[in-house]
Amino acid sequence: MALLYLVRHGETTFNAEGRIQGHLDAPLTKLGVRQAEMIAHRLSGETFTAVYSSDLARARTTAEIIAAPHGLSVQTTPLLREANLGVVQGLTRDEIAERFPEALHIWRREPASRRPPGAESLEEVVARCAEFLEIIAREHGSDENILVAGHGGSLRGLVIASLGLPVSAYRLLHFYNAGLSILETGPNPGIRLLNDTCHLGPISGEENGAEETVS
Repeated sequence: MALLYLVRHGETTFNAEGRIQGHLDAPLTKLGVRQAEMIAHRLSGETFTAVYSSDLARARTTAEIIAAPHGLSVQTTPLLREANLGVVQGLTRDEIAERFPEALHIWRREPASRRPPGAESLEEVVARCAEFLEIIAREHGSDENILVAGHGGSLRGLVIASLGLPVSAYRLLHFYNAGLSILETGPNPGIRLLNDTCHLGPISGEENGAEETVS
C-alpha cells in the first residue's frame, strides 16, 4: 500500500488574524515558515518518491520547504485546494456573525448538510479528494511514500474518501498547522498517525486553525 504523509500548511497571516481563507491565499508568517522547516527536519530521513501540494501558495511553500532536502519538485493540483467557503472567506468570526449570522450557524453546526452562499458542499470537497486518490493509485506503486501538503478541509476530504467515512465525520477530524498524519491507501486503508505536532515543540501555538471548517 502507498503511504501518504499528509501535512497541513504552516501558519499564515490569515491564521494569525483569525480570518477564514478558503480559496483566498495568504503568505506564511515567520512562524509558519519555521513550522515548515521543523516538519521538514522531522521528515528529512524519510524516502519520498513524489511530493504533491495544493496549488495555493501557503501549501505549496510548505511543500517546497519539505521537498528541498529530498531534491524533489512539487507537483501542484487544485484537487487539493481548501474548500471554497463563499461569502465568509476573508472574514473573521466576528465579521461573519455581524454580516452573515445564518452562514456562521451553518458553518459551525451543519457543515455536512448545508453551506454558506457561494460555498462548495462537503460532498464536492470529498469528491475531488477522491479523484486525487485515484490518480495516486494509478500513477504510484503500493510501496511508495508520497508527501501531500494541503489544508484542513482537503486533508479531511482525503481521510474521509480513503476510509469510506460519511461526510458527517468532517467535523470530527482536526489538522493543525504543520501537523503530520500518515494515511495507508489501497484495499485495506487506515490511519497510522493523525495530526501529530511533536516536532513543533513549544512553537506549535494553540490549535492554529483547528476550529476552522476550512483553513
